[in-house]
Amino acid sequence: MPRLLLPALVLLAPLAVRAQPAIEAPLSRVLRAVVEDDGRVDYRRLAAAHRDDLHAALGAIGRQDVAALRTDAQKVAFFLNAYNAHALDRVLDHPDATNLERDGLFVDFFREPLAVAGELVTLDQLEHGVLRRQDRANGAPVSPPIRRMRPSAVDYRVHVALNCAAAACPPLLDRAYTAGTLDADLAARWRAFLGSARAARLDGSGRLTLSSIFDWFAEDFEAGGDPLGDVILAGMPRQRAATYRRHLAGRSAADLRADDGVTFAYDWTVNRAR
Repeated sequence: MPRLLLPALVLLAPLAVRAQPAIEAPLSRVLRAVVEDDGRVDYRRLAAAHRDDLHAALGAIGRQDVAALRTDAQKVAFFLNAYNAHALDRVLDHPDATNLERDGLFVDFFREPLAVAGELVTLDQLEHGVLRRQDRANGAPVSPPIRRMRPSAVDYRVHVALNCAAAACPPLLDRAYTAGTLDADLAARWRAFLGSARAARLDGSGRLTLSSIFDWFAEDFEAGGDPLGDVILAGMPRQRAATYRRHLAGRSAADLRADDGVTFAYDWTVNRAR
């Protein structure tokens, strides 16, 4: 039995967990009001009744002193909230957008500088330069101020907590992330995603479709030495894992990419409530 990687961040038990009420309270009010049971977002309600709370959270995110984020849990919770809040605001800035890919919004959406912790940072830099600890984002070096924001290690579960406003994204949590509950929340989001068709599905002919998240970020999932297929199976509910075992067990990302019976797919339709 292969040794399965525990997420790299053990979220070292902080001596004191600091809440960030100026961010978490207004953002939680927004998320509770606009995130629907199926994970879609009621952007019309957000624009009509909750824009002030969103902008209050974004203002606090922009002013945050990064030096005050002393633990990995504090940093990860903050940057997840920063990414998700700014993604919501990006949709408000493009009220007619229906599909991020077809509408040509990738550059504007993911590479527009935004105010985070006293710096101008793009969503791509938050994801890749900070949370994934990459040295380059979109081909450009990650600046020293952004590098100083990073947690000490990569936790692959952040990939099910970031929501880029696409239908294929793992759904938003209906409240802000907090340092005190981060580990439990990430564990629950990981299990929920792997239990859903967003992560994996089989068609009638037995062809397997996996979320492109597993393709794009395979190096994160396999960083502990276990093949991607085993990492996925370990997070699935037991009965679902039994269904997928013969498709995934012992198989690396490279194996899955080379298999004509496996497809990686992503739906870039904006996750608007119907």
